[in-house]
Amino acid sequence: MELWDIYDEKGRPTGRTHPRGAVQQPGEYHLVCTVVFANSKGELLCTHRAPEKDLCPNMWESPGGGVRAGETSLFAAIREIQEEIGLTLAPSQLTLLYRDKRNDFFMDTYGVKMDFPADSLRFQPGETDGAKWISLEEWERLAAAGDILTPAKGDFFPILRAFVREADSSLRVWTRENGDETLREKILALEAIPWPELSADPWPEREHLASFCRMEGERLAAHGAVAGTSFTHKGERYFACGVAEVATHPDFQGRGYALSLLRRMNTDIQRRQADLCVFTCQPSLVPLYEKAGWTPCPDLCLTGGSAEKPFPSSSLGLTVMLSLLSPKAIAHGADFRNTVITLPLGENKLW
Repeated sequence: MELWDIYDEKGRPTGRTHPRGAVQQPGEYHLVCTVVFANSKGELLCTHRAPEKDLCPNMWESPGGGVRAGETSLFAAIREIQEEIGLTLAPSQLTLLYRDKRNDFFMDTYGVKMDFPADSLRFQPGETDGAKWISLEEWERLAAAGDILTPAKGDFFPILRAFVREADSSLRVWTRENGDETLREKILALEAIPWPELSADPWPEREHLASFCRMEGERLAAHGAVAGTSFTHKGERYFACGVAEVATHPDFQGRGYALSLLRRMNTDIQRRQADLCVFTCQPSLVPLYEKAGWTPCPDLCLTGGSAEKPFPSSSLGLTVMLSLLSPKAIAHGADFRNTVITLPLGENKLW
């Protein structure tokens, strides 16, 4: 029997599971994933649902399926693609594009850029029996007419267009092990624009895992940093990641670069197999982070700093964003409600 994790209306795991196909109670949600493939011609892959499917037989769609209990949507997407069309994907190939809320489930949509003939795929009997590439314009036309099952509606279309047309060379990733000094200097210069008071601090800090950099030619247009650390909460040991910062150069604001980086960072955090992702943001930025796949938790307080000088988010008027990722964190979902999470970040430090 396949089990699903049950989420609340905010997308937070409840710690309860539910048999697939059973009736959900009002206010209960499960999680679904789908993958949109784009090739170098700007075409999108459509797969055909087998005629024996109970739900929406003979419809065209993007492949995907339900997320099993204990899975993240990223690794469920990899599993579903292997099962339905026979492709083996690495986590680094997927980018989270969108989370959509439906009547009783959340849909996480991932994008993959990849070239292959549609007739080279291996289909899962009873699930999928065909595939074809169609233009982005035709895909949108069919979606608007209801002739294809689409991952999302409305503002998903410009998000998808941007993903399909974005040059892979525009993204660079900086780490201690794989980072050049020139890019590091550009990151420091960009950080100094919104946070001049931090220019004297050393960077990167010890919790830094990677920086994602959106380039416009040789200019750094936007930058986002992922951090990570281990901590203990209510007797359990966890590894947490967080968004340490996101900044866009004033010359490039209004182009969606921050949201694009945040989606890539969210996917990176999932493939690091962190137990959870937690960080703070200004209340005005909550909608931005929600679009990138995180959930606001106003009943949580995130405390950084040190034991001698704690630095709580509640004292700064910040909102805590959270996603529980590992089976252990999801099973202990109740432990992350109406509580304080303390990270050992050092004096005056807070994600």
